[in-house]
Amino acid sequence: MEVVYKRRVLSAKDIVWRMINFVVAALWIAVAVFHFVDRTFQAVMPGVALIFIGVFSILFEFYRPAVVVENCYFLWNFMGRGIFLLLMGCLAMGGRVINYVSAGFSWVFGFLYVVLWFTSFNLFPMVNNTRHDMPPQMSNV
Repeated sequence: MEVVYKRRVLSAKDIVWRMINFVVAALWIAVAVFHFVDRTFQAVMPGVALIFIGVFSILFEFYRPAVVVENCYFLWNFMGRGIFLLLMGCLAMGGRVINYVSAGFSWVFGFLYVVLWFTSFNLFPMVNNTRHDMPPQMSNV
């Protein structure tokens, strides 16, 4: 049995938000490159994490596997994405100008996502958040 997926047509607001996420992730990768200049373990490890998370953030803007959508649902709602951007802004913070720029972008858009959580603005499609590895729960009704 072949599974047929519907291709979703991207609206203008989808493209704008995806480009914002792309720019923020690209700034994380740029910051990560500068972490390798210091050549200490304390500087390199956040750089590795920033490269890893930045690359996968960019990839997930273009292709969203079902297993990632099911298990990382926080990336596809405003509150989860906002808190994620705030935490990544803290990780990107450092002593260089590019670190301040990247952290600033992450914090501004993180706060914006958190504020949008409390509005009726809908960007990301709703996901059927079912776990296939666990049995369904019985209701107490």
